[in-house]
Formats: sequence, C-alpha cells, structure tokens
Amino acid sequence: MYDFIIVGARCAGAATAYFLGQKGYRTLLIDRYAVPGPTLSTHILGETGIYERLGIARKMETSGIPALTRMRIDLEGRLFESDICVTPRALGVRRELLDRWLLDAACGLPEVHAKLSTQVIDLLEGEDGVCGVRCKLPDGSVETYKARAVIGADGRHSSVARRVGAETAMASDERHLGVYYAYVLHADPLPIPAVEWYWSETDIVLCNPIDGGRHCIAVMLPQETFRSWSGDPASKFIERLSRIRTLGPRLRYARLQGSVRGVETLRSYVRKPYGPGWVLVGDAGAHLHPVSGVGIDNAVCSAEMLAEELDAYMRGERTWTEAMSAYTQRRDERIIPQYEACLKTLARAGQPILEAHWPTLDVLCTFPGLVKELGGRAERIYTLLTEENEP
Repeated sequence: MYDFIIVGARCAGAATAYFLGQKGYRTLLIDRYAVPGPTLSTHILGETGIYERLGIARKMETSGIPALTRMRIDLEGRLFESDICVTPRALGVRRELLDRWLLDAACGLPEVHAKLSTQVIDLLEGEDGVCGVRCKLPDGSVETYKARAVIGADGRHSSVARRVGAETAMASDERHLGVYYAYVLHADPLPIPAVEWYWSETDIVLCNPIDGGRHCIAVMLPQETFRSWSGDPASKFIERLSRIRTLGPRLRYARLQGSVRGVETLRSYVRKPYGPGWVLVGDAGAHLHPVSGVGIDNAVCSAEMLAEELDAYMRGERTWTEAMSAYTQRRDERIIPQYEACLKTLARAGQPILEAHWPTLDVLCTFPGLVKELGGRAERIYTLLTEENEP
C-alpha cells in the first residue's frame, strides 16, 4: 500500500514524487517510457528557486546551458531587445536532460519507487473513490497497486483525466498554431544569449540556445501551412528559417540534429483537477499553447503546490476537499492569467499590420531621438497599449 501513486514520470510527475518523497510519503511513480526522450516543448524555464528546492540547480548550472538574460523580439526585421524583466535569467533545457535529472532526484529518495516501461491500463475504484491502478509490466504480466490517492501527471492526453471524466473549466483551440521544433547545430550565437522571438509573416518563431552549442527552434504556423510541410518537414523547416532576414544569415553552416517533430492540433485548457481519490498536475490538469513558454515552470511549481496540500491532508489539517480546493485555487491564480495572455498572443499572430504602418515603424526604429522619446514616454505608451487590449 502506497500513500500516493503518480501516473506519468516526466517533469510534473517526477517533481511531485520528489516533493512527496521529501515529506516522507511512500510514493509509486509509473511511466510507459524506459528513458525520458524528446517531447514537444519550447524548453524554456524561468523560475529559479524551485529548481534549487528540487535539487537539480547544480546540474543545470554545470551542463553548458547558457543563461539567457536578454529578450530579443523581431517584428519583420525591426528589433526590440532588453534585459528580461520577469526573471534574473531563463534557461533552455532539453527535456531529455531535465526529465532525467528530475527522475533521478526523485528516485534517489528511499520513499519513491519507480516502475518504468509500465502501462497503466485501469484505475481501481473503492468506496471513497479512486484507490489504485492496474498496470501492465514490461514482461506482459498485470499487477495492481493501491494508494490513498492517484495523481495524474500524464500530460495532454491524460488517461487518468479521461477515465475519471475530469471536467473542463475553460478551453479554446481558436487560432491555435501548429508547432514544429528541432535542435539545430552550428547556428551562429548572439553576443549575449537571449530568448529570441520572431513575428514573421503569419508565423511565430522561437529560438534559444541550449547545451552543446545547440539551439532549440520552434516554428508556430497556421494549421493549413503545417499540413503542407508533412511530406518533408526538415527542408521546409530550414527554408522557412532562412527567409527571416535577421536569423537566416546565422544559419549558414547550421544543420539539424535529429528529426523535426511537430504537433498540428493543440488546445489550451484548464480542468477541474480533482475528485474522490484522484488529482491532476501539470498538463494533465492545465495546458497552454507552447507560445506561452511557461509549461515547464507551471508543471514543477504546481507539483510543489500539490505536495504541500497533500501533506496538509495527510496530517489531518484539512479534509481531502479542503486541501484539493486550496491546491486548485493556488494553481489557478498562477495559470489563468497566463491562459488569458496566451490566447491574446495567439490572436495577435493572425492580425496583420497594415502596410501603411510600416514606414512609421521604420522611422521610430531609425532615429535615435525618437527612440529616446519613446523611453521618456514609456509609461504612457504602455498604459495606452494595455488599455486598448482590455476585454
């Protein structure tokens, strides 16, 4: 008998297991994979303290991952760049590294047990709700495991959420762009490492350096364009990047490492994350389009919130409903504003800038005196822009 069973051992599941294991709870961590591999992600994380508490900050700092202290936004060749104001630094971390580090950290605790290459085929129901799982092991045999509660950390296509019929609180797929991403070797780096964002034609391109001299580049494009790439995504990917005036020249000697991976249909949603004996964390409970760039941080921060509320429940300080309601409120206070901002950003991707506006923007970017004037009126301009975008 376990205290908790976690279905899914990537960043959300492994982080939840680590925080629960630290608190002394006997936890079973289950995943279908044998080793964490690549997965759809912008690979960007911006939180700092949470990774210290997860015990992997040192690995992140010594892995050759450059600290990203600048945000560089390109609007059809017009550049805007500054120090990142929302975090001291961002990092681009390959998920095959990050998820392995988190899994190793969790499994290094005596209270955490992992069963990999293991598929959950059903949930067990008791008088008070979900009480365990039925699994197919690597040798094909079937075993059952019981726990006080089952945690679904199994991503966008969560089988736990599906089996319990988790309610959707809000959802949208309107104007959601398909995403192709790849690791690129030998791209010329910027003098100061930056998170790079390109508004280009009808697409959004994100580019950031990761470990080993690589860049992770994601191309987000309308679904009809996405489908047209399906026969040869690698050459289409490189050809698309080469058309970006301020990025293409840096790719003269670049080559892809591995395949180009993509997802055509994406949906942003926030689910009610709990019921009798079950709770969801990470993308299983709330998923934002990758354009938001906050998925990893949301997963691990929500994992810590969940572990704290489960601890309060186990100590008898709160009932199950009280603890899970508190978890939901804390999660939603973080994620719902991001959900709303994500939808606004995706809407902007489909809003062309009128041809008549480009000469004025060129003037603003060309004359130093006007740039200085923009700085002097920044607060007024910011207020004007944000008020115009209020619902």
